[in-house]
Amino acid sequence: MDISQIFQFKQDREFSKLLLHDKQIDLTTAALELARDDQPDLQFEQVQIWIRQRACELSGKVALANDDETLIKCFVDCLAKQHGLAGNTICYHQPEGSYLNHVIETRQGLPIALSLIYMAVGNELGIDIQGVAAPMQFLVRYESQSGPLFIDPYSSGRIYNEKECIIHLAELGDFSRDVLLRLLKPATHREIIIRMLMNLKRIHEEREDFQRAWNVQRRLCALNPLSNAHRKDLAALSFKTKKLGLAADLLTSCLKSCPESEQLDIKLMLQKVHAELAQWN
Repeated sequence: MDISQIFQFKQDREFSKLLLHDKQIDLTTAALELARDDQPDLQFEQVQIWIRQRACELSGKVALANDDETLIKCFVDCLAKQHGLAGNTICYHQPEGSYLNHVIETRQGLPIALSLIYMAVGNELGIDIQGVAAPMQFLVRYESQSGPLFIDPYSSGRIYNEKECIIHLAELGDFSRDVLLRLLKPATHREIIIRMLMNLKRIHEEREDFQRAWNVQRRLCALNPLSNAHRKDLAALSFKTKKLGLAADLLTSCLKSCPESEQLDIKLMLQKVHAELAQWN
């Protein structure tokens, strides 16, 4: 298998834009492209229709909202209370918790997938709701006239002002106020997709589903082409999925650019691959 070919995603228009550092992408479609790796026949239209329907339900209430707090409360009431979107701990161990079609069907998902739905409905309404890669839990952010408001879609749409959000996150981990203020800035589309991929990789490896983990890792490599760590991980997963020639090529390319401290480990991996290849010849 040619290394260059595995980093091509001709079917995935929005993911391909990310590879070109294009900032104008449809994030909902990009997330669905990730889900399609596991569901080859996935039709995006049903998710898009559901998002438009929620926007239609909200349009009148949003237009009548007297202030930002009322607007956001209407938003949360629709998605969390009326339609029941919320988190569930089991989603941390199932890939479906990252797939927008399953999240909409079951009304349960990981924080980042739920946040993407909030962002998508907001975008349909012309409301700028942005993702925030907060530590421990992904959130969404809305810039109100009195300061940013943060929504926790995982906790049934709980709303925080900036001070409340910092206090909440400080309780979850040992983070200083300055660190939290920096981490509460809007995340880029690229950062969001990488975080989704890292979640999926962890889940697939936890379930020892190495082929699906390989599918995820090749996307991470494509987004981080200069990362030896990602390339090395792809080589390890290629070995586990019997793509031995590819594993050897990836490790050989790592040797050319990795620091000396990592060379012994890579050489040992390469010996293991060659030994396996010898058995097949």
